[in-house]
Amino acid sequence: MFFGYNFCRSRTLSTGLSSIVAILGLLPVWISRILVKNSVGKSWCPAAVEALCSHVLRYHTVQNMLYMAMTEFEKLSEVPDWSFMREKKSQMAFLFGVDDHWGPLDLYEEISNKVPGAVLAVEKENFTHAFSCTEAGSLWVAKHVSGLIKNYFSKIDSE
Repeated sequence: MFFGYNFCRSRTLSTGLSSIVAILGLLPVWISRILVKNSVGKSWCPAAVEALCSHVLRYHTVQNMLYMAMTEFEKLSEVPDWSFMREKKSQMAFLFGVDDHWGPLDLYEEISNKVPGAVLAVEKENFTHAFSCTEAGSLWVAKHVSGLIKNYFSKIDSE
């Protein structure tokens, strides 16, 4: 985590990476597609590969992603606002993965102890944090979230 945070904070490194990615984005799409499929997208569905090649391989997109990662590193190191979470627990749901460093199971335990009644779930089908890059992961999370929404509205209707 320390390496990633420092990488994101460095203007030189983030500009360098964004520039390299932007150059890759200038290649013909079929070349970008081959490079992505054979590197980061080996297990990705065709739609995710296409989205990366057509929308993400841009300088400003990568800059925004690195900024978001940097702010996530900062926010995740802060103590959560437990009183806010207790107050808004009916409007939140938390999904954790068995092996997800962004949503570790010790945070699941901490939330369950400090926010009684919070909606918590652990995905056990071994999808990575990048679940949206696979069709199976996308479908699983979509079904899970739609179930949460249905439950939320059925509670409102019954009140």
